[in-house]
Amino acid sequence: MIGEVVVIGGLNLQDGVSIEEYERLGERMYEIVSGLPGFLSVKSFKADDGEELTVFRFASEEALEAWRTHPEHIEAMKRGHAEFYASGRLQICKVVREVGPFEHT
Repeated sequence: MIGEVVVIGGLNLQDGVSIEEYERLGERMYEIVSGLPGFLSVKSFKADDGEELTVFRFASEEALEAWRTHPEHIEAMKRGHAEFYASGRLQICKVVREVGPFEHT
């Protein structure tokens, strides 16, 4: 959708982190973001080199801003940097053209 915002996160976990605690926090964040107006989807993938890629889709910049400034999300981001992530980056992209969806018939 034109105007849609896509956030691509590439994150590497620190050695020895509690995967259970990391997943628990991720589940809570999903509960919150999935209930926000304008949230479209999130998908995560783990690359062979261990990097975790997550793609969030929001209907607008305003929807992304509601997520970015949500109080529990702010605290989770701080905790992620302190306890879980060795490195990472986020890319915030605005859709300028979309082709599809395609269906094979």
